[in-house]
Amino acid sequence: MLTRTAIYEGTIKAGHEEEFFRRVRDELEPLWRRFPNVEAVRVQRTTTADQDCRPIAMILEMDFADRRALDACLASSIRPESHAATEKVMQLFDGRFYHLVADATVLDPAG
Repeated sequence: MLTRTAIYEGTIKAGHEEEFFRRVRDELEPLWRRFPNVEAVRVQRTTTADQDCRPIAMILEMDFADRRALDACLASSIRPESHAATEKVMQLFDGRFYHLVADATVLDPAG
């Protein structure tokens, strides 16, 4: 399984935290769920972090079966629409977002 992760590094503009996450929920999440071949979408809102951690407001993860499935997602017509919507929401954010792809292994808890 491949996981494509978007890291939203920075801070939400003061007083706009709830608006930011409402817009993520209402405007971005529907687009992310429509991407072809996506097997799971996780939106993680940071609640606490180590004191020396870079400011990360949110993490988005999307799972794909393999590279071909991910490449089809990235080539889809939804991607420019999603990027444009993300840029609008990012007006409430001081920072940047970037992506990485990892080969993910899901482990069952010991027990």
